Amino acid sequence: MRYLIKSLPINFRDRYRSIWHTFVLELETLYGKTMKSIVRPPLPQLEDGSVNLHLGCGSVNHPKFINIDGLPASHIHYIRAIDNLSPFKNNSVNLIYACHCLEHFPYAKVPKVLAEWFRVLKPSGVLRLSVPDFDLLLDVYSKNGNDLNSISGALMGGQNYKFNFHMAVFNRISLEEHLRSAGFKEVQEWTPGSSDLTTFEDWSDRKIFINGQYYPVSLNIEAMK
Repeated sequence: MRYLIKSLPINFRDRYRSIWHTFVLELETLYGKTMKSIVRPPLPQLEDGSVNLHLGCGSVNHPKFINIDGLPASHIHYIRAIDNLSPFKNNSVNLIYACHCLEHFPYAKVPKVLAEWFRVLKPSGVLRLSVPDFDLLLDVYSKNGNDLNSISGALMGGQNYKFNFHMAVFNRISLEEHLRSAGFKEVQEWTPGSSDLTTFEDWSDRKIFINGQYYPVSLNIEAMK
């Protein structure tokens, strides 16, 4: 399919490129879901019996996590929307990790998403989040001459495919309010790389490079059920 679009006239390709890419992505996702229903990668079997979910894992494949993502890849255990964890029973999961995922949901839907994640966690289970920090982005914006281009990607997403749009913003106060409203307790910040289960090659500790300087952009918060 990707070869087919290259054989089309340039003006046709430019006009329908985004539609075609969306169509190809939908077909690949459908094929991936079909194949996963037949052959699923082995789920991690941890010695202590813990069940850890990595929501919106993308290309990251941590050996101690069940990978859940909307895009097809060989390491994904469940190809599905991460706001629907119906394969998992109530009170069955020890840890949920989601890096730069929550902001991809409409702001009005955030309480419903958190309620679903809360549902599957065991009592004393942990939800570990990383999201773009609006306060940090405002700092980047002000230090770079109020240039919107300096924060547009981190604020609004890459917008290069259907899952890469940001529809909610958070800072420390607002995210804690959401978590406590969902029933979580003991809300605190966490440090990337501080343990095996906090070490990922993702946006939790990544910085953006603007005008010769690196800036952190992530708010890393965890909460206990």
